[in-house]
Amino acid sequence: MRTEQILTPNSSRKNPLEASRAGPGEGGWVGIVANRNSGLGKGLRLVDRLAAALRRAGLSAQIAWTPEQRSALVSRTAGDPHCRCLVAVGGDGTVSDLLNEQPGVPLTVLPAGTENLVARQFGLSRNPEVLADRIARGRPVRIDVGLVADRRFLLMAGFGFDGEIVSVHHQGRVSRSGSVRPTHRVAYVWPVLRSSLSYRFPMITVRIADPGADEILTGTTVFLFNAPRYALGLAFVPTARDDDGWLDLLVFRKPGPFQALYYLWKVFRGTHLNDPSVIHRRTKKVVVTSHGRIPVQIDGDPGGYLPPQTASEPTAGWSVEVIPAALDVIAAADPRPQVARAPLASEGI
Repeated sequence: MRTEQILTPNSSRKNPLEASRAGPGEGGWVGIVANRNSGLGKGLRLVDRLAAALRRAGLSAQIAWTPEQRSALVSRTAGDPHCRCLVAVGGDGTVSDLLNEQPGVPLTVLPAGTENLVARQFGLSRNPEVLADRIARGRPVRIDVGLVADRRFLLMAGFGFDGEIVSVHHQGRVSRSGSVRPTHRVAYVWPVLRSSLSYRFPMITVRIADPGADEILTGTTVFLFNAPRYALGLAFVPTARDDDGWLDLLVFRKPGPFQALYYLWKVFRGTHLNDPSVIHRRTKKVVVTSHGRIPVQIDGDPGGYLPPQTASEPTAGWSVEVIPAALDVIAAADPRPQVARAPLASEGI
């Protein structure tokens, strides 16, 4: 028996949250932001199970299915001491959309996408009952958030070859009607091969803008990691932490398709950080520029294009920085590695 009345995307109610409210809960309420298309359409069933489990734990739920409902739900949480948290039910794109509403309450995830990198980072499973218990009993942990241009990210931002792969993969998912089809890991093979053959590898300049630690680096692919998770289980920066007030910068210097595949092979082997043409720094803020049009990915989704520097726009570029302790997350466990750290930007090579 259903425990929630769920809004459809075509709902015409004046209050977009009115129909999604559960009965009163003794312990407060939880907002659920869902993508019904994630995980081959499993999102709807997962939301039903999560809402029922929350009720058993003494919590009521409000559910948002559309961007308009999501914005209204986040607005309702502002200043409401009875709101326990917001839950993103879907893939990393759903998490990113919710993050960029800048909620003022803790966030957690019920994974229903393909990679689910954010959920893996915080040890969260697909079991709604387990998550409901964690929401009712757990305490949030405070983490940093990255900011690229005007968009926030939890995991990483990538410029260049990596951004091209993500853009090509996303283009293959969009149907003629404009809807986004579900994906799977094998679907990344063709974008990697196509990008290797078609991408021109324009040079990218990264200026580290930390006070007293200015440094200019150049390469053809650039990453900034707030956390160590990356698609396909690749460990680009195993030591990255999301609570240290720093971003981990990687610059792959050499251009060309064969060199890009060689770098990828080294990442699979875990030897890329020993390559002198791969630069690793820890930094708080960088400015990324290029004379080419550079594709960008943000938390595994297309992030647009870095505008090229021109005679009329000589300062065109994007800043990327860390916002320390910007978000509370309800996690299953502390995923942070206890290993030796990389040098700070001020410590040089």
